[in-house]
Amino acid sequence: MRRTKEIPARGSADSLRPRTQARGQARRREILATATSMFSASGFNRVSIGDIAKEVGISQAGILHYFPSKADLLLEVLKDREASNQTARTEYIAEGLHPLEAHIRTLKDNDASPEIVQLFVVLAGESAATEHPGHEWFAERNEKLYLWMLRIMSDTIDETKLPAGVTIETVARWMVALPPGLGAKWMYDTEAFDRAGAVELFVRMLRPYMKNDDSTN
Repeated sequence: MRRTKEIPARGSADSLRPRTQARGQARRREILATATSMFSASGFNRVSIGDIAKEVGISQAGILHYFPSKADLLLEVLKDREASNQTARTEYIAEGLHPLEAHIRTLKDNDASPEIVQLFVVLAGESAATEHPGHEWFAERNEKLYLWMLRIMSDTIDETKLPAGVTIETVARWMVALPPGLGAKWMYDTEAFDRAGAVELFVRMLRPYMKNDDSTN
């Protein structure tokens, strides 16, 4: 005998599930945004789950429903930021920008939200301690960024033109270190100088050493 498929009644668990999932996703995004703002203002160690829960307007148990611990929440904040940056760089390159231009454009995007830069600078410093929950993530992230920049510099720079003692590896490490290094000063007074612009000026200084001076604007 052929069985007919039962249609969930109005208000059943199956019909309510999409709305429940949407509300859960919205709440998760709200928690991430709030944690990002609070971590950037005070640092990871000075902000508690209770502080974040109070700001969001839910219980600590409500936060822990989405993120099992404060360390898990921190890592999700970092991953969310890095994923956004990677997506932006990829899109800019797809539009025809040189990877260095795409890198600088992404820095400019970040500088439009100073609290994001502050978050990264504060946590990058704190995570130097091996017991910090973000230590491994930052170490892995920095290595990946260095290797990405090394490939770009290998394609862009003519090492034979570089000053004695300077290698493509050296330039790649400079490029990786500049944004957070400048950010440590910029976060105290965002009007003092243009962080992304300073990196852009450094890239312009590299033009005499490029294989093709027209490879970037």
